[in-house]
This record gives sequence, C-alpha cells and structure tokens, in this order.
Amino acid sequence: MKRAIVVGGAGFVGNALVRELLDHDVEVYVVVRPGFVRDGSRLDGLNVNIVECDIKTVENLLTLIKERGFDAYYQFAWDGLFHEPLVDYTTQIMNIKWAMDAIATASKLGCKKFIGAGSIAQYELNTLEGQISQGDKHKVYKTAKLACEYMGRGVASNYGIEFYWPIITNIFGEGETSPRLINSMIRNLLEGKKQSLSEGNQIYDFIHISDAANAFYLIGEKGKEFSRYVIGSGGARPLKEFLTILRDVVAPEARLGFGEFAFNGIYLPK
Repeated sequence: MKRAIVVGGAGFVGNALVRELLDHDVEVYVVVRPGFVRDGSRLDGLNVNIVECDIKTVENLLTLIKERGFDAYYQFAWDGLFHEPLVDYTTQIMNIKWAMDAIATASKLGCKKFIGAGSIAQYELNTLEGQISQGDKHKVYKTAKLACEYMGRGVASNYGIEFYWPIITNIFGEGETSPRLINSMIRNLLEGKKQSLSEGNQIYDFIHISDAANAFYLIGEKGKEFSRYVIGSGGARPLKEFLTILRDVVAPEARLGFGEFAFNGIYLPK
C-alpha cells in the first residue's frame, strides 16, 4: 500500500490507523471537520496531508484532493454516536446516505478499496429477540450500520470499487476518551467509585487499539473482496471474566457489584 485516505483520522480508532499506516511508509490523507485545529490534537506532529471536509458534503473531496489513485479509502466518521443523536432516526438515516456518497466519491478519486467500520451490535439484529425488541434504544443505530453494509455492497459494485465492512467487537486502549464500558470502568475504579454491574454472563470480545489498527491496515493491504472480517481477539467469553481481569490490574482491592442490576440486552452466541 502506498497511499490511503482516512476519513475520521483524528478520532480514537482512525488516528491509531493513521499511525499504523505511517509506520508502513504509507502516504496518508486525513479528512477532518472544517475548522479543525491541529495543535494539541491526535494529529499534532504527524506527517500527514490534512483535508477539511464535512462528511455531509463528502463529494467536495473531488476538488479538495487534486491527486488520483489511492490504495484504500477508510471511513470512520459517523454522526450521532452518543446521547440523543444516537436514537434520532433522521441522523442515522443520513449517515447511510453519507456513507453511500463516500463510496461514490472514493471511486471517483481512484481508490481501489472502500473500508468502513461495522459494529458487532449489527449481529443483534440477526436474532429474533433483536428483531422484535421495541425497548432497544440503540436499534436505530444498529439498523443504520447494517443498512450501510448491505446497501454499500451494491453501491460499490455499481461504482467498480472493492467494498469491506469490518465488524468491530470492542476496542480499548490508550487515547480513548469516550464513555464506553472499559474506559468508564477504569476511571471509576481509579477514583474508588462503586461499580454496579449486571451478572456479566453475556458473551463479549475485546481487542487492543494497536491490534485493531493493524487489522484495518492488513485489510487495506491484503483484504480479499467479498470476505467478511471480524476485528476481535478471537477469544470471546463472558463479560464477567474480562471485567474481573481489568479489576485485578487496576484496583485489586475493589469489589465488583455483579448482579446488582439486570441485563436487558441481547445475548449473542459465542
């Protein structure tokens, strides 16, 4: 791989991939939001080409990027990942449109591969419980991700570009600032806060950010078209086991409140 475009390269996962690509001497174009400030950001000090463009008008990249011919176009940008926008169907439907626009734009830029970022939560919609559940606040988001995969394959075929939609299990590691489980639990344990949890019998898998970045790089470098890739450790097991290990590392004296509230999500098979 010689040249790649990373949309959302200032984010947690996207930035780790940018660094991985640079380690392999890949020339990287990082697409960020308009008004982005490089100083103090995750991109500070990195030898990359920064292009300011909103995902809502991704077709503008055709004029903002003069070069043509790229090995891979990585799409991490997604609007509405937390709080109210996460359950807003208009926002999530628009994410589908912007992703399809990105595929078309990637093709016109001469990219060989379009590589998105799927979610393990998509699989919950493959279960009967996940399909009929009406109390799932993340269902709109999951459906949008699933739609991007299914629709994206068709759109990519029409534009003659290889399409990949890797399924991310759960990524953790240095540099994360989100309120997701591992990050929040580490902070709570360090601050001595009580950690109330479900029984922890649901099956999970986790992968460190450096390994996830390497996986995304390898899909761009060696990915086989029409293949599905799951980015995880391959050692899925009950969540309780992972969290106990985390507790033993961070705060061995802490007590974890397993079973203090009921798990009302979807149980996926291993």
